[in-house]
Amino acid sequence: MKLRYFYIIFLFASFIISAQPEIEYELTSIQFKGNEIFSASDLRPLIQSKESPGWLSKFMNKFSSLGGEAVYFDSLLIPGDINSLKAFYQSRGYFRTRITADHRIDSADGTASLVFKIHESQPAYFKSFVVKGLEWIAPSFQETLYGQMHQDTSTVYEDAIVEDKKNFILNFLRDHGYMLVNTDRPDIVIDTIKNSVSVLMKFETGTRYKIGEIRTKRTGMGADYVDDELLKEIVGINPGTWYSNYDIQRGTVRLFRTNLFSRASVNGVIADTSGIYVPLDITADIGLMHELSPEMIVNNEDNTFNLGLGLNLTKKNFLGAARKITIGTSIAAQNISEFIKNPSFADSTFYGYADARISIEQPFLFGQPINSKLETYITTQKRKDEYNSLLYGAKFSFDFELPQITYFNSFNAYFNIERTEYTYKRNYLLELMSRSFLLKDYTQSAADSLAKDRLDTTLGGKLVSANTNATIGANLGANKTNDPFFPTRGYAISFLIEDANSIPYLFSKLTNSEFSRPLFFKAVATAALYLPVFDSRVDAIGLKFKIGQIFTYSGDKANISLNQRLYAGGGNSVRGWPTRELVPRTEEFNLTENLNQGDLEAILIRGAATGGFFLFEGSVEMRNRLFGRFGSALFLDYGNTFNSPKEFRYDAIAVAAGFGLRYYSDFAPFRIDFGIKVYDPSDLRPISQKQFWKDLLQFHIGIGEAF
Repeated sequence: MKLRYFYIIFLFASFIISAQPEIEYELTSIQFKGNEIFSASDLRPLIQSKESPGWLSKFMNKFSSLGGEAVYFDSLLIPGDINSLKAFYQSRGYFRTRITADHRIDSADGTASLVFKIHESQPAYFKSFVVKGLEWIAPSFQETLYGQMHQDTSTVYEDAIVEDKKNFILNFLRDHGYMLVNTDRPDIVIDTIKNSVSVLMKFETGTRYKIGEIRTKRTGMGADYVDDELLKEIVGINPGTWYSNYDIQRGTVRLFRTNLFSRASVNGVIADTSGIYVPLDITADIGLMHELSPEMIVNNEDNTFNLGLGLNLTKKNFLGAARKITIGTSIAAQNISEFIKNPSFADSTFYGYADARISIEQPFLFGQPINSKLETYITTQKRKDEYNSLLYGAKFSFDFELPQITYFNSFNAYFNIERTEYTYKRNYLLELMSRSFLLKDYTQSAADSLAKDRLDTTLGGKLVSANTNATIGANLGANKTNDPFFPTRGYAISFLIEDANSIPYLFSKLTNSEFSRPLFFKAVATAALYLPVFDSRVDAIGLKFKIGQIFTYSGDKANISLNQRLYAGGGNSVRGWPTRELVPRTEEFNLTENLNQGDLEAILIRGAATGGFFLFEGSVEMRNRLFGRFGSALFLDYGNTFNSPKEFRYDAIAVAAGFGLRYYSDFAPFRIDFGIKVYDPSDLRPISQKQFWKDLLQFHIGIGEAF
């Protein structure tokens, strides 16, 4: 009986104790002490314990998805956090690191703090790197792989280095026929006395395979319009060639680039392997061959409201070979009501523009995987009491597929030619020039008189302008970063080379026709370097440097059109200035030879800068992830343009500093940057004498990182 009462009392007491509300303490501080090699920002993401967000973040979280909830201290997480930190240090060669944790509770404030005490000790260095199992592969393969395995013994051990070397061997062998190569976990022998590490990796290469039968499977509404041979031609893998994982991936990319397929895959069928031959399956889901896309046009092109309609027709697999042709036309009117009454572009009362263009795109050129595109267009425009214009031309572009093992991994070339013809109304030119003089504080009568004199004397009463511009160029790039969208390691370089008007000039010599446009050569080099300062994959420090020059080898460079010159300033340049605002102090521009409407209004009305012929700019930027998908950036930009390298001066370099906010979507980063003019070579007043909002601050909104 007494024992029964004892159980009843015990159960009742347990119930009372368990019913007591558990006291929670908000974790307001997490500190790391003793860490000299790795910063707190490197260690903090590794642990499950998290600091509670600030009051503003908690306040915003109460009524929105922004911010975060309060985080409370949980002592059960500490052992796991210590193990995570130890694993991090050991993966970087610090095998004797000791870590303890201490926490404090403030009952009065209901808060807790957590401190991790770290004794890092000395790192271990690579002693040897041995690879076994490659004895039966070709000697040339052995030479490549063994050469890659060489490791400097002054390098601190890292798991990542071992993993990179292992993956290099696996990928190399899979790209050279060894489809089933595999390896076990590397053997790591640690000498804690000498602080050295010996690494042994064992591979089983297996049989070297060749491609056997190539099988295709077509599905979808357009399956009957694409034959099996076209699928095989696009993939570009032939029977009897050595199996290559790289070739298979490249073939899949080629299929998607044609826009013929909604789904596509290329796979080696291991289960059907016969001897040394493995069959290849190409599967493709083919969509519609014809697409008709109507559109409504509402824009403010040329600072004029336009309303109209457009229509695009796309024919896929045009004449076979995965070729695509697109025919598009659009028409927009300034005076839409009059156009509806009398729908004729030739009518003298219609004002607006009409555009027609045809483009042909194909994945092969001369049997080679060169993605090429040809586009021709004609645009005619009528502006009431201003001008009539006719623009027509063609664009050729070629995107070359480079081999797997090359330093440069992108190369494209292009050729553009355009003819522009303008017929101006005399009163329109007089008004433009008069307004330009009014901006210089002339009276209306004086401005009108000067405008008439300039038109009749300087321009010789010229009301018609016709120019032909042709450019041929190439872009060559190498991206050696660890991530094309958010790089934190490595570097990237690109070179732009462009020649203008040499082809029309040669044609004029052959036909004895007149040609007055300048001949020039443009070269621009850009380099970006991402320093290994942060261990995190979401934090980075990047450096950018860009230099360019226009070399005029025939004619007057003052006759070069504004849109072909070099500019600095803007969201991807020196962010303390608006786009294309950093230009030489002395203008070199010949209004007589540049009577196209865009340049006229830009110079005479908006007072736009005329651009330079030598560009020098750079940036330093630190990017950090704040929380979730949100990040920040701190940057320092510098640069300017000059009329020639001889005019370059360090005290003419504009400098801007600022900060930015980022949102990293699944598509691309969205950013807003706030740039502040630190040094303005055109305005040497002290910053204290300038208005912050008007003279110093400039903000930019964009998609993607600045570089």
